[in-house]
Amino acid sequence: MSASTATVDRTCEGLCLAFSAQLIPNGFRRQGHRSALDTLLMLAIAQANLAPLSRDPEFQKTYAGLDASPPDEMRRPARVRAIATSLGVPQETARRRVVALAEAGILVMSDDGVILPQAFTYSPHAVEMAMETWNTFAQFYANLRRAGCLAPVPPATPDQPLPMRQMMRLWVDHFLRLIEALMPMVGDPFSVVMLFAILDGGLAAGGKPASASAVARALGLPFESVRRNALRITDNGLCQKVGRGYLIPPELMEEPRWRAFSERHAQILMRFFAVMREQGLLSWWEAQYLAEGGRP
Repeated sequence: MSASTATVDRTCEGLCLAFSAQLIPNGFRRQGHRSALDTLLMLAIAQANLAPLSRDPEFQKTYAGLDASPPDEMRRPARVRAIATSLGVPQETARRRVVALAEAGILVMSDDGVILPQAFTYSPHAVEMAMETWNTFAQFYANLRRAGCLAPVPPATPDQPLPMRQMMRLWVDHFLRLIEALMPMVGDPFSVVMLFAILDGGLAAGGKPASASAVARALGLPFESVRRNALRITDNGLCQKVGRGYLIPPELMEEPRWRAFSERHAQILMRFFAVMREQGLLSWWEAQYLAEGGRP
């Protein structure tokens, strides 16, 4: 590997970490009253509902835009046990949360399983989240292009509709893969999310520790669960306990364990962009990048 290639790789890793530290905790905070567990369950259920159709190009094309969410009859019900196993959470905990979400009208349960219905995907909240995620990725794409981490693609023409739902389906799939791949290094799915919340807190506060109570409020998790998981992350060497808070200082991120975490994290995010390229979906972000003065 040449020195220039190594520099680009490290730059890419840093941009990927900064991106996830912004997007992942913010995505959970924006869920309002729902906890991080509820959000993870909803994402996993939504992904499982449409997984049989994910490789169908016609399906992806038909249901690409924001105004085209797949109808409920196309969604394959997911078993709560399978979802709990995939996320590494206790089955009874998952069952209770799914029942509560169904009683709140967010999920729909039947004898066959559970779905995240079209009614929710068309809700103002879901639409706003999709638009915000799209714009966040557009800025991330521009940062990667400026750093030389991505090659240019032909830009989309202005009259083409934005494929926001197709992008969101691909991102949810890769986000769940990201959680699954990082869990062995961190402990469990909540610890992965918490790690990025701690990283985000340190970046936003100019290097100040994030308290367990602040992380608990942000993610809608019990304080004791956050404290216990934060100590586990500390024991794993991925953050430090500083006073009554937790911090990931720059020197810690140069340690072998953090380096392995950072490299694996960047690999999965860049794989997402590779799939977006294969499906012809980077053209819209390229057009926006060029329109804002980016170099071809």
